[in-house]
Amino acid sequence: MNKNKTAGRGIAACLFAYLLIQIYCLSAYIIPTAPGESWEKMASLFLVQSVFFAACILAVFVFDFLQRTKQNETSPFASLLLVSGEGKIKSEFVLHGKRSFIITGKKNGTEVFLEHAQNPEPGKFLYGFGNLTGGHWYLETVSSKTPAGLRRGDENVIYKLKEEIPYQLRQSDVIYIHTYKIVIRPYKEKLLP
Repeated sequence: MNKNKTAGRGIAACLFAYLLIQIYCLSAYIIPTAPGESWEKMASLFLVQSVFFAACILAVFVFDFLQRTKQNETSPFASLLLVSGEGKIKSEFVLHGKRSFIITGKKNGTEVFLEHAQNPEPGKFLYGFGNLTGGHWYLETVSSKTPAGLRRGDENVIYKLKEEIPYQLRQSDVIYIHTYKIVIRPYKEKLLP
């Protein structure tokens, strides 16, 4: 699909360049030297058509650029659910409109929090942080001494997260911090009571 988009953009760019050259030739050479009024009207019609088509192609490029920019800044997940060791949902952290989050907790490891701040509050320990880059969420842990893990999809293995290595999060991943787990909630999924 990406090859088709790239080929389409290339064809549109060539057509746009051709129309710009045609507009220049019509306005600089053909219309001023037209032998009669009928030839001048016909050349003017071609000029108007060329300008119209060039404007349409330019609008497609601008729309495509804005759409790709918006897509890269939009979270692929609706929220993160913080689930306690007893299996109760402690909180929901909505990701819509956010570009980062931090995972903090009490220094003794009894509680874990998801926050939209850059630095943890006094008395809290920073476990890790997440950043939205290019339409994907990445998770990094701050200290290898922290018990943090990641379970990928349906795998029964929990991988220990290494310090300062970004891990791309997928829809079916589960993050483990102490006795808590963070479940990724995709869009269009409703919470069960």
